[in-house]
Amino acid sequence: MHLPRSVFSQRQLDLFLWLLKANDMNDVPSVDTMDSITSRLQDLCGIRTMPHDGPLGHRFYMNNIGDIISQEMANPKVRRHLHFYPEDAGPKVAHAYQANRWLHELPDDMTTPMARVGTQDFYIYELAMLKSGRCCVPVRWFMAPAQEGNGQELFAKAWPMEMYSDDDGRAWRVVKDTKYTIPATQLIRSFPVLRMDIKNGLYDLPLPELIRDFYDPALEPDDQHQRWRFTNPVIGNRWRHRAKNHRVVSFPVWLYCDDTSGNTSKKWNCHNSYLFTPAGLLRSEIHKEYNIHFICTSNIAPPLEMMDGVAAQFEHLQEHGVWAWDCEAQEPILVFPVVLALLGDNPMQSEFACHIGLRGRMFCRSCWVEGFKGKRKRKGDDGDISDDSGYEPDEEDDANEGDDDDSGSGSDTGSQNSGVSVTASGLADTEAFSRLKSFVKPGTPRNAEQTKKMLSQFFESACQPGNMTSIKKSRTTTGVKDTFQLHFLNKLFDVTKGKRAEHTKQAALDAAKAALPEQGKNPNKLISPVFRFKGLDPHTDTPVEILHVDAIHNQLKNKKPKKDLLATRLSCLDVSGLGLSPLPGQTLVQYAGSLVGRDFRAIAQVAPFVLYDMVTPECFETWKCLSKLVPLIWQPEIEDIDSFVKTLEQEIQNFLVTTAKWTSRWFNKPKFHILVHLPDHIRRFGPAILFATEGFESFNAIIRAKSVHSNRQAPSRDIARAFGQASRVRHLVSGGLFQKQLGEASTDIDACDKCRAFSFDVGTWTCAGPGPRNLLRQKSTITSYLAKCIRTPGNPRTFNDSFILENGDRCSPGLQATGGESMTVGEVNEIVISDSAMLSSPPSAVLLQVASTNRAARPYDMPYIDLLPQWTLVTPSRIRCTVNAQHPCAVAGCKDTGTRAVRQERIATNISKKAIEHLPHIGPDHNPVLNLAQMRDARFLQAFRLPPPLLPVDETLLASPKRTTKAKKPVPSATVSTPANTRRVTELLRGRGGPS
Repeated sequence: MHLPRSVFSQRQLDLFLWLLKANDMNDVPSVDTMDSITSRLQDLCGIRTMPHDGPLGHRFYMNNIGDIISQEMANPKVRRHLHFYPEDAGPKVAHAYQANRWLHELPDDMTTPMARVGTQDFYIYELAMLKSGRCCVPVRWFMAPAQEGNGQELFAKAWPMEMYSDDDGRAWRVVKDTKYTIPATQLIRSFPVLRMDIKNGLYDLPLPELIRDFYDPALEPDDQHQRWRFTNPVIGNRWRHRAKNHRVVSFPVWLYCDDTSGNTSKKWNCHNSYLFTPAGLLRSEIHKEYNIHFICTSNIAPPLEMMDGVAAQFEHLQEHGVWAWDCEAQEPILVFPVVLALLGDNPMQSEFACHIGLRGRMFCRSCWVEGFKGKRKRKGDDGDISDDSGYEPDEEDDANEGDDDDSGSGSDTGSQNSGVSVTASGLADTEAFSRLKSFVKPGTPRNAEQTKKMLSQFFESACQPGNMTSIKKSRTTTGVKDTFQLHFLNKLFDVTKGKRAEHTKQAALDAAKAALPEQGKNPNKLISPVFRFKGLDPHTDTPVEILHVDAIHNQLKNKKPKKDLLATRLSCLDVSGLGLSPLPGQTLVQYAGSLVGRDFRAIAQVAPFVLYDMVTPECFETWKCLSKLVPLIWQPEIEDIDSFVKTLEQEIQNFLVTTAKWTSRWFNKPKFHILVHLPDHIRRFGPAILFATEGFESFNAIIRAKSVHSNRQAPSRDIARAFGQASRVRHLVSGGLFQKQLGEASTDIDACDKCRAFSFDVGTWTCAGPGPRNLLRQKSTITSYLAKCIRTPGNPRTFNDSFILENGDRCSPGLQATGGESMTVGEVNEIVISDSAMLSSPPSAVLLQVASTNRAARPYDMPYIDLLPQWTLVTPSRIRCTVNAQHPCAVAGCKDTGTRAVRQERIATNISKKAIEHLPHIGPDHNPVLNLAQMRDARFLQAFRLPPPLLPVDETLLASPKRTTKAKKPVPSATVSTPANTRRVTELLRGRGGPS
């Protein structure tokens, strides 16, 4: 009875079965019978749950990743959306498989290693013959537009081959050429076929296994010629032997870790959980709850200890693969997973990267940018090596630290040891300028090899007495902190306590080192398991978490009239085209400190139209830059990646520079610096919405429900088993295939390398009958529990009143929209239906009055929509989206002099409240303004963006510390609010939250 969002306790199940019997239902099973059926079904087609003893001494349970992947391949609702080859789509990037990380950066042996051309299988690192008679070694497969006709075809990056002679006779030389690509259709002889043909004398060539030289012209002359090291040339690619003439594919995943409470009450009960979703899914599918999979959770094991178990499963699967039944090709397939990126909040990603965290002097996990060097004593010092909790102080504390002081985050004494502190008692102006300059651009990149080398040095130093302080200082100066290694270092440090003689300390250290677990005697085994994921660099492969902006309430602190006016403006805004419900202004203002992600995004889209006279000009400029930046960050599809990244970098720089112009105190927030790494992450991983974590975070509610129904004696096991059973129900009702006979494994197994019996016979695979599958054909209770969205047909209606665009927008006369051949903005005048007798038929055409968007509207820095005496008739499919147009209240001087009725319990009452009264149209400056902060369909609006101003970066950054110092001086009470009294405008990057 387990569904993802429906968990029955034993007593609830007893009650349910009793109700069936009380209503004279026949053949009602007992609870024991249902448990027995559940156990058999779980053995037949469920996810196995297995224990794992972590290296830090904690036991937890994990679900078998191979079983989950096998189910995905056999599930027709998932399989049709999966991609296994990267795609070169030119400048367009919309999915993870089109971005550089998968297309160019993943190690070749971590991508799909083979391609089937006709009846032959071609593998990477094996010699193959082309139709031209030349030979080459394919090294990477990818999809690209077909050379002839439409559609796509498979290509290979390859290295050409040369024959040469040495003392042993003729042999092959492989020449590394990064620009050599060939269509897969040009391949005619695979490795075993070519070897057989050469042996039979069909070709006068050396045998394909005689690869004796690898030539890399990019290396130094002395190193250009090397031995072939990629495969055993006699055997060929190892996957050919394992696959047994079946296909082999790579299965990249987004791996996520976060903490959540296992309680429904406010008492915090921390559970660290690992989840993943297939990266090969389409963007529209990737964040659906249906496609998020549970691996493990624990309320005692820290994240990196749990990662040891996850890494062990990945290592085994990458070595051996897992057999699955491809429900589309109706044949067996061998699959191995690879981690495309590690997702989580900023503290979790710092822990993944063996980084000291945002509070450290070296506060960036991606680069070597450096913060304030001053010596500050505060609680939770990152340099405290005796702290083996495994965590940096909570990031929310970091964000709120010092909030009792209205002077801002950069007070004289300083509340943080991160970011760029530039306060009055801080650094000299020139040094402050240098810090700010380095803050607004990426620094020298970190890499995994550097970190591993430093961690190895830490261990070697810890094996010598008296180095505890030096290690502490090294962590501060390098920003390298591995909480996994720290557990073992503390064991070494503890044995020297109370000992004075040097030789006594050394003897105790040697004994403690010898007593470490077998895997701990090797320094490389003592470090974080993150380095065991092949092809993963935790510094570069932990993309920026983009979540929300925060918070406007402190800007209007103790200013109730302005708060009331802000609430009125928010409530009266026209939100057509934004995909939002009317904004609850009073709620947004009153509870500004407790808003969720969708509230923050709504505010960012309308902020320029409500804040224009409520904050200082510098603050308003910052808000405008933020509103331009947010749609770019959340743009789901990018037509030209180079142009997009250039625009994004410019807008990020403008945002940071306008922030510095307002107040440099915001540069005490390291999250602002992390933002400068976003353009590179988008280029490497695809649109930022792909690696947003909101889908995973909403999944926490399901983990909490499973925790509540555990008896808390073995929560990790109970939760994992519940998810395993839920996956079985999902698989069966989705029409997934499974073997008819029982496998050999039980629910719990001792090791992840114990595999189920797999049948290669198509006749042994079946799916649930039509009864269970029909449960998902129409909207019902079970579809909602499975997070499946099924649309039901609505009632017939006339389309001359409105119609639905392809993107889901409702389009009606009077609204502004963009479309047509030249992608112009216009106003919908009329919806045309060719047959007046068929008013319920879809429209035939739409009459648009064309508008000009060349005139800038101040102070919004967005274009006016100036209607022209021109009309165009376009087909409904050419209307891309409706757009949000706002009244220029800042220019027209609109006031809250209107009134409107208050609705209570869905009924209009006699009570009234203020409303914005828009003044009559008296000229072109009162024309509506195109809201370029619109996130929905932002890619269609980018063409109407006004060129961003070129801000004087150096001059602004140089003046910022002086301006901040001057703002801290006492001012008369009648003076306009200074930046010192306006705090926390935006936080694009959220840290780890508390109980949720």
